[in-house]
Amino acid sequence: MSDRNHTASENRSVASRFKPSMVVWPILFGLVGVAYMLWREMHNGLPDETLSLADHWWVFVILVVLFTLFKDFSGMYRLRVMSGAPLKFRQLFRIRMLYEFTSAVTPSAAGGSSLEVVFIHREGIKFSRATSMTILALFMDELLMIVLFPFLLLFIPYGELFTAEGYFQYGYLWAFIIGYAMKFVWVTLLFIGLFCKPSVFPKIIGFVCSLKFLRRYKYRALRTAVELRQCAQEIRHESWGYWVRIALSTIGIWGFRFLIANMAIMIFNPLSGADNLMCFARQYILGIVCMIVPTPGGSGFAEIMFGDFLAEYISQKMSTVVITSIWRLLTYYYYLIVGVIILPQWLGKSQLFKKRHASK
Repeated sequence: MSDRNHTASENRSVASRFKPSMVVWPILFGLVGVAYMLWREMHNGLPDETLSLADHWWVFVILVVLFTLFKDFSGMYRLRVMSGAPLKFRQLFRIRMLYEFTSAVTPSAAGGSSLEVVFIHREGIKFSRATSMTILALFMDELLMIVLFPFLLLFIPYGELFTAEGYFQYGYLWAFIIGYAMKFVWVTLLFIGLFCKPSVFPKIIGFVCSLKFLRRYKYRALRTAVELRQCAQEIRHESWGYWVRIALSTIGIWGFRFLIANMAIMIFNPLSGADNLMCFARQYILGIVCMIVPTPGGSGFAEIMFGDFLAEYISQKMSTVVITSIWRLLTYYYYLIVGVIILPQWLGKSQLFKKRHASK
């Protein structure tokens, strides 16, 4: 299919998949989550003392803002490296924001990768390259999440990591095991398709999907296998410098994302180095658990789980609600707001989209 035909079908797909309710529902779920946290705090008794800020709190406010910017700059830099093209700042920003917006309005397990190809292609990158960039970015993100767990266990005993006032002893632990296992299988398949047997991978997928209960997914799976083979060809001759840059930018995306919550906590409650590491690790666990949450972007559940996972590091009761709100505003609702502004403008560039809505 030519790039022109891809563009026409892309706009139909994007225009049909986004509805106002996709933004409204995550906000409502999030408000319910925050309301539940507030009710729980009040049910346990309001503190006598007023909410107070830590010493040098303004330093951590600045760091929260800076880490938010660094997180997005890391994502934009990775896009620039993978594209091999001199994309302008506004193009990189647009792709990054639209991808995060898509992730925010879809369940965490689905993510925003399915439409990232469209966003990249519409900025002037050929479709095959856009597909390769999307697959490679997905692989790097998932690989980091797999590698990070054993790395954290080098510094944090297993018993401490999975003991938070009893919460990790029950459903959360099993949710983490399921989510981590799913990611591990997915990363293994991507690794085989990209680096080991890209030419054989479509045959393997075809055989697996010939099973009766998987036949309905056969076409989509085979298309993914073909795209993996194309991606393997695209990245086969890349230099070590290329891999180092996308690896460091991937670490930046997730590292700064997790550190935002650490800095938000330190606005109200100072943390030691060990506590900072534990908070970082608990957010990693939260990210894995949110993968199997059915709501868009984990909204509602993420707010409640954040309070459960990190409550022991927040000394002032009502600050839990405030810190959770800051964390979700900068890592989730920020992308909803920016996406609502950018997406109509992005779709408006298509004459097809204009005609379609003019005829209604």
